[in-house]
Amino acid sequence: MKRFYYLTASIDSVQHISRDLDRAGIDAGRLHVLGRDPGPLEAAKVHGTTIWEDTEIMHTGFLGALIGAIAGIVLGFMLAGMDPWGWQLSVSVVPITTLFGLCLGAWMGGIFGISSRNHHLRPYWREVEKGQYLVMVDADDDAQAGRIVRVMNDSHGEAREVGREDSFSPFD
Repeated sequence: MKRFYYLTASIDSVQHISRDLDRAGIDAGRLHVLGRDPGPLEAAKVHGTTIWEDTEIMHTGFLGALIGAIAGIVLGFMLAGMDPWGWQLSVSVVPITTLFGLCLGAWMGGIFGISSRNHHLRPYWREVEKGQYLVMVDADDDAQAGRIVRVMNDSHGEAREVGREDSFSPFD
């Protein structure tokens, strides 16, 4: 997936961008807007960012789950191989410790991630804090990307492109 980043100064500009992209076949689900205050975005009925997009919760939650699952597998085989507490545990303990490690890791990663700003948005936070609106538009293929670029270049000179990711994923 490709993601385009634009900065613009007004909520009116954001509404016009949303309308023009919708006319070009880029639905509102592909548009995410980050502002200092989400209230004006909600009042303007513009798709603002969510906690999933503002924070590192997806990235760190996924990494935590992965690390926790690996730790759970190792712990499970260690418990099955030794004789803890005087009981001989079978290999059936491995899925239990793996599931426990996965859940614990995802929870801990999520706790860390919810308190951290999204690393994809880090270069733009300063402008957003000054009152600018960050418009993020996602495209699945080159045809959609071309329509986005065409609409933005032809109709929205007030919005400046500040970034582009050609292989965007919320998990990286």
